[in-house]
Amino acid sequence: MTAPTSVAPSPAGPAGPAGGPGPGGSTFQRSGPRPATTRRALRVLAVFAVLIVGYAVLAAAVGGPSTSEDYLDVRSPKPGGTMALAEILRDRGVEVVAGGDVASALDASRAPDGASDPDRTVVVVEPGLLDRFVLRDLRDLAQGGADVVLVEPSRTVLSALRLPIDVLDSASTASNEPDCALPEARTAGSVTIGSSYLYGPPEDDPVTPPIDAEVTYCYPLEPGSQDTQGAAVAVVTQPGGSGRLVLLGGGEFLTNDQLDEDGDAALAFGLMAKHPRLDWVIQQPTSSEPVEGMGAVDLLGDGFWLTVTQLLLALLLLALWRGRRLGPPVPEPLPVVVRAAETTEGRGRLYATARARDLAAESLRAGLRARLADRLGLPPHGQRGAAGTVRAGAVAAEITGPDPASLIASVAERTGRPAMEIWALLYGSGGQGAPMVAPPPSPGGWPHPGPPGPGQPELDDAALLWLAEALDDLDRQVGGR
Repeated sequence: MTAPTSVAPSPAGPAGPAGGPGPGGSTFQRSGPRPATTRRALRVLAVFAVLIVGYAVLAAAVGGPSTSEDYLDVRSPKPGGTMALAEILRDRGVEVVAGGDVASALDASRAPDGASDPDRTVVVVEPGLLDRFVLRDLRDLAQGGADVVLVEPSRTVLSALRLPIDVLDSASTASNEPDCALPEARTAGSVTIGSSYLYGPPEDDPVTPPIDAEVTYCYPLEPGSQDTQGAAVAVVTQPGGSGRLVLLGGGEFLTNDQLDEDGDAALAFGLMAKHPRLDWVIQQPTSSEPVEGMGAVDLLGDGFWLTVTQLLLALLLLALWRGRRLGPPVPEPLPVVVRAAETTEGRGRLYATARARDLAAESLRAGLRARLADRLGLPPHGQRGAAGTVRAGAVAAEITGPDPASLIASVAERTGRPAMEIWALLYGSGGQGAPMVAPPPSPGGWPHPGPPGPGQPELDDAALLWLAEALDDLDRQVGGR
């Protein structure tokens, strides 16, 4: 007979990792919420992902091609460009020449004898970048027979040209009627100018007398209100001249995006197709002194703002990184804030403990003297020690504040009370319930209290309370300014 065989159980080992062998060779899978470290890591990754996407979008917006560079450019097919207008003019036989400097365009158009060719139209974008001498050359060119079109000239440009016109306002105009006798405007009819300066006669007399010229205002903000609300288009003609100077308060109606609205194309073609040649100049900054000047921002390159954006994002990431390391904010005990009433009460208790009733009375009087001097318009400080001194035992203090004679006279005039009574309240009379003061420099009829005698009673609490009430009554009688 065989004895039964017993199998020794395997020793239980420690639990293995999730999904691995556990006690007795079994397997298990962790369930329940993720640990806090995992959730924190996911939040950090989400924040970094949002920052990276935002940085990419911002870098594309800042570092991409600038739309302002293409605004009103005859070579640009973008919505803000004017290639469509240039092609229409070329189809009508007009030679369109693009340039970046008015002075160079004028020099190239001059004949060997130095005279400029008047059979042309010159369109200038950014006229504020021109100096006053080039602007006057343009005005003379218009006097000689050419058409000069200035897009969005400011008040500074108009002043440099010495035109009898001023910028009255700026507005975004809708579809407007011409409301003028200009043939090109009447042919075009209603036009959507867009954001525009509004021109009109100057409201004030200019410092420099303007030139003798006739001005036609078209496309006012409200029909029939050119003189009060301003107009978006102004045409200047000079006596004896065959050309004209056209001021466009806004140039959006010339762009590819708006040229097909209302009569925009008809007005643009009528103003710029009068001569066989059109010089379209988008003025660039030059070494000369422009009439509008240039700020520090204008001298910064396009990459400057991209660099600034990158630095700001780097600082933000650094702040987030360091902020996580610093831990949550903790409260910090601050110094105790004591109310003004408590400090006043504490000071009064100190006076009471020291039996310094005279000094307490002088504090009440000094405060009222300062308030009365402010209300009556008197200087806050007179001659040092002019009102005398106040004593509390062996301690003597000078009575400070405004000039006693002026203060007493002003308070007496305001309240109608006797000057002697006011002097006793504000400076003491040497009698019952008042501190002793040295004689002030005052009129002969005012009291001159002497030093305390051996039998003079000491100021007590009742007298101090009476003095406080009397000073309060005097304060109310004087009132405000």
